[in-house]
Amino acid sequence: MGRIIEAQRISTVDALLGHYTEAEVVNGAPILIAVGVGRPQVLAKRNQYLAMQEELVSLTETQLPMLIAERTAVWGNSPDDEAGVWFQLRLYKPMVRLRLGGRHPLTKTVPNLGEVQPGTLGSICHRFEDHWTRVNAALVALTLAPLTLGAFTLALLQAAQATLQARNTAIEALVEGSRPLTRAQMERLYGDVAEDDREEDSLVALLLGYTVMIQSMFPGQPIALTLPRVFPEGGSPTLPTFRFNWIAQAGNVVKTWIETPNLPAGALMFLHEGVVELTQPFNPANPGSTQTHLWNAVQVIGDLDELEIRNGDGTTIARGTRDNSFAEPA
Repeated sequence: MGRIIEAQRISTVDALLGHYTEAEVVNGAPILIAVGVGRPQVLAKRNQYLAMQEELVSLTETQLPMLIAERTAVWGNSPDDEAGVWFQLRLYKPMVRLRLGGRHPLTKTVPNLGEVQPGTLGSICHRFEDHWTRVNAALVALTLAPLTLGAFTLALLQAAQATLQARNTAIEALVEGSRPLTRAQMERLYGDVAEDDREEDSLVALLLGYTVMIQSMFPGQPIALTLPRVFPEGGSPTLPTFRFNWIAQAGNVVKTWIETPNLPAGALMFLHEGVVELTQPFNPANPGSTQTHLWNAVQVIGDLDELEIRNGDGTTIARGTRDNSFAEPA
C-alpha cells in the first residue's frame, strides 16, 4: 500500500505547488525539475489525477447504482413486486395449466426459475421465452388466443430480456473494465509505490525531484527549510482493522463475514479480487457483532486480494485481516 492516503493526495500536491510558486518568486525565474518540466506540467498532472478521481467516484457512486437500479426496476425487487418480470413469471405456470390443462406436455415442462442471481436473469427470461413461444403455437393450433399474463405478453418478456442483458453487460463492463482501468491509471499517474515500480513522470516522482532541486538551489535558506513533505512522517498511516473470513459458494458467489468495527454510518464494504471490484452497504450498528455479505460473480484465486471499508469518496477507513479460525455464523 502507498504511504499517502487517498484523501490527502490532492492536498499533498497542492501544498508543494504552493511552495513551488513561492520558490519561483525567490528565484526570480521559473524552476525546471527536468528539461521541459516545470510547475505548469506538475499542475497539469495534478488536474489529470483529480479528473480520474472524480471519474472513479462517478463510476462507483452514480453510474453503477443507476445501472443496478434500472436492472432491478425491470426484474423486480422481489417475487411480490408486481411491476417486475419476476412476479409475472411466477404466474406463468398456473396460467399455462389453465389454458392447456394439467396433462398437456407443455404444462409439465414449464421452466423453473432456478437460482435468481444478477448474472442469471437473462438466461431465465430466455428459457421462458422459448417455452412461451411453444405454448402460443399450441394455442394457435387449437384456434385459441395466445397466452398473456394479464397485460404482460411474450413480446414484453422479450423486451425485458433485452434490457436486462444490456444492463448486465454494461455493469460487467464497468465493474471489470472501466473502473479497475481508471483505478490503475490513477495509481500509475500518482506513483505512490515502491521506487523501482514508480514511473519517472508520475506526480510523486516529480514532487520528489522538486524537493531535491530546491534543497540543491537554496541550501539552508528559508525556502528550503519550509518544504512540505511528500510522504507523511512515520511512513504509512495506521488504519483501523477488522477480522473477517470467507468461503466460496456455488455459482461464483463468495460469502464474507466480518466482526463489525466501530465506524460511522455511510460507509461501504469494498471487495477486490483480481479485476473485480464490488461494493455493498456497511451496517455500523452493534460493533463487535458479526455481519455477512454475499458477493456475486467472484472467483477467488488463492485468497481475497482486499476486503475493506471505504467512505463515500473511496477512501479506505478500515482494512480487513482474514482470520481462518473465525467461524461462519449460523
